[in-house]
Amino acid sequence: MTDAVCVVGGGAGFAGDRIDPALVLARAGVDAVVLECLAERTLVPGLRARRENPQAGFDPRLRRRLTPLLPLAREKGCRIVSNFGAANPQAAGEYIARLARELGIHGLRVAAVVGDDVMARQSQVRWVREPDAPLLGAHAYLGCHPLADALAQGADVVVTGRVADSALFSAVARDRLQPGEHALAGAIGVGHLLECGGQLTGGNYEPIAGLGRPPLTAEQYAQLGYPLARIAADGSAEIGVAPGSPGIVDAMTCTLQLLYEVHDPSHYATPDLVVDFSGVRFEQVGDQRVRMSGVRSKGPPPTLKVAGFVDKPGFIMDCEIALAGAGAHERGELMARALRLRLAAWGEQDVSVDLVGVNSVLGAGSQRLQGTLPELRVHVSARCADAEAAQAIEDEVYAMTLSGPAGGSSVRSEKRPRIEILDGFIAPSEVPTHLVWSTS
Repeated sequence: MTDAVCVVGGGAGFAGDRIDPALVLARAGVDAVVLECLAERTLVPGLRARRENPQAGFDPRLRRRLTPLLPLAREKGCRIVSNFGAANPQAAGEYIARLARELGIHGLRVAAVVGDDVMARQSQVRWVREPDAPLLGAHAYLGCHPLADALAQGADVVVTGRVADSALFSAVARDRLQPGEHALAGAIGVGHLLECGGQLTGGNYEPIAGLGRPPLTAEQYAQLGYPLARIAADGSAEIGVAPGSPGIVDAMTCTLQLLYEVHDPSHYATPDLVVDFSGVRFEQVGDQRVRMSGVRSKGPPPTLKVAGFVDKPGFIMDCEIALAGAGAHERGELMARALRLRLAAWGEQDVSVDLVGVNSVLGAGSQRLQGTLPELRVHVSARCADAEAAQAIEDEVYAMTLSGPAGGSSVRSEKRPRIEILDGFIAPSEVPTHLVWSTS
């Protein structure tokens, strides 16, 4: 492989991810640590928080995540790029600058990318179907260019809201790539590999017994190395982990991550380019080192994707009740049948009763049990029109502790709002972005 033009580390793959992998990557001398901390489910509480307080709406873990990372990144000359701005990247940028001052870091330049919020332009959005309730929010997926512009203008930290996960990484490489779309497509492919953090380096992965590497140990999972990429000017890259970090980086882990959330590998639409993964090659070039090449561009997409959050009336109510000891499975089945009878008026589309440990994940496809279960939980989930109906569901489950099969206990319940995510599309020209700067 030709010399790398930049080295990028994937320091987080979701909002609640570990904090220490980013520190390991910063110490390893990467040019930028990317923290991918936003999904639709984590944008919703940000939208609700911003509605209550105009200065809120960014990731509440921001202080805990950045307190150890900011001083280290400053010392190492490492940039930080993240979407933990969630529903309020401008407020996040101002908060980061204040935090830096508290930590004794002066002159830190923080750029907030603003513009993904398209609620004011929802009439320009072409929804897959018309919303049937008010929208809590509507956010377009941005590409790499406003983030790359911020880095080009000297940002030490770039914070954004809804952006394609891969764009966080390709933004770091954009200005160091050779001209042409194929190099940028390669950097987008790198971003797609790294965006889920430890899922690329052996997390959520079970090697086939007897083939290749042995499974990771508990100690290795506990200290799993997160990925870094040495990106070449043509968009190819060498994928690995920081020296001394445990993990598995091979063609299989890379292939599985490449196909993650990809419906058509030959036509993967991102805000910057439609990329073709069908010709990707993974070549093992060393221990924990894989070279990726062959990503191609099919040109820019005609539209940007929009995620609309439909604020449906009512609640989702989830309740569980535990059973343990001899005959737990039989008593659980009996309790589930009794609950279905008690809740028969709700209709099958609005209520579900299953057994955690038996059929709650695979449903009708669950295998028949071959032995006895020492414990399980009966689970009820229901769509409820209002708080009173949600309370009725909880009451029915609690009633099983006194009026159901023996041993029902440890009831857990959760009532949450009903939010439906609705896809839409908008012309890129309808989504202007700008940078808001803060300095410590």
